[in-house]
Amino acid sequence: MFMAAVAMAFSLSYAQDELREITTDGTASILNNDKAMARDVAIQDALRNAVEQVTGAVISSSTVVENAMVMEDNIYSKAKGYVKAYSVLSEGEADNGMTYNVKVKAQVRAGAIKDDIGDILRGAGNPRLMVLITEQNIGQHQYSGLDVNLNVAENAIMENMRNKGFEFVDQEANERNMRKDKALAAMQGDAAAAAFIGDRAGAEVIITGKSFAKEASGVSDMLGGMKSMQATVSVKAINTDDGRVLVSKSQSDKTIHIDEVAGGTKAIEMAANKLADYLADEIVKKFTRGSNTVTLNVTGITDYQMYTDLVNILKYEIRGIKGVSEREMAGSTGLIEVDTKFNSGQLTSELLYKTFPNFRVRIISRTANKINLKLVARKQ
Repeated sequence: MFMAAVAMAFSLSYAQDELREITTDGTASILNNDKAMARDVAIQDALRNAVEQVTGAVISSSTVVENAMVMEDNIYSKAKGYVKAYSVLSEGEADNGMTYNVKVKAQVRAGAIKDDIGDILRGAGNPRLMVLITEQNIGQHQYSGLDVNLNVAENAIMENMRNKGFEFVDQEANERNMRKDKALAAMQGDAAAAAFIGDRAGAEVIITGKSFAKEASGVSDMLGGMKSMQATVSVKAINTDDGRVLVSKSQSDKTIHIDEVAGGTKAIEMAANKLADYLADEIVKKFTRGSNTVTLNVTGITDYQMYTDLVNILKYEIRGIKGVSEREMAGSTGLIEVDTKFNSGQLTSELLYKTFPNFRVRIISRTANKINLKLVARKQ
């Protein structure tokens, strides 16, 4: 059952990964007459050039320029992880034996690059958001976005923050499939329920809370028939990766209107807009994309070179990995901890997708935070 699920995840990943074929050149200096090393470096240079070309094609040039360091640290430095396959079309020495040149044809995973860049830039700036707020205006029953398309507070916050460049998930589509008990618990302050809902909807941050409006006591009598309305909106912004509360804030405002319901609506809208201004600044400051630590329990290691090959490929060629810690290696077994943006299922798919030169990876089992795998040496 598990292996069928792994195979399905792998097939889906493969089907959705757009490939682009790029022909490009690479070059490297020949040092100490080591032509084999120069050839390897030249191939890496060519693959990097191929990945840079595809990166420039899937996102705007201005985004590349503005985030040059992000691209270097997260995309170009792991170019081989975005290449499904390549072949060397031509190669040889040049410049009187000073350099080695290659021409390669590479299949580059354009879909993976686009997805990762989106994740990286959101992690460095604005995450995807979702809003769930209960609302009670004067003379009305309490309701939320579960009961109507969007209430006043939700609408005001979304419009305000969209104008600042934030992206929201398709809230109405998600609410149709949302468990109402979870949603109500989230809006009552249950951070775990809120994180669950937001994560299922594809949001990195979910904003939950309450809003209400009431008539200011003792004031309307002096306004000649006008009504003095007060509103308060109270929310928490929660990181859906780990349930951490990024910011908690209440905002009040007031207005005068001849109609109490219209006045209450206006006061809620005013308070929500002020709150959105505050949330936008605080979320950008405090949001960081979470990462997962996945333990790899490795068996089938035939020698230390096989183990170090695995570690180096994890570090430099598998997308989504931020760090690798070697915990133990004894005999044919090893224990490696991987800091990754992926969960264990996604990391499993990446391991299955990758072609390892000297061995195959066989997935034995996995849990939420652990993958048991076996290395099988390729026949020489």
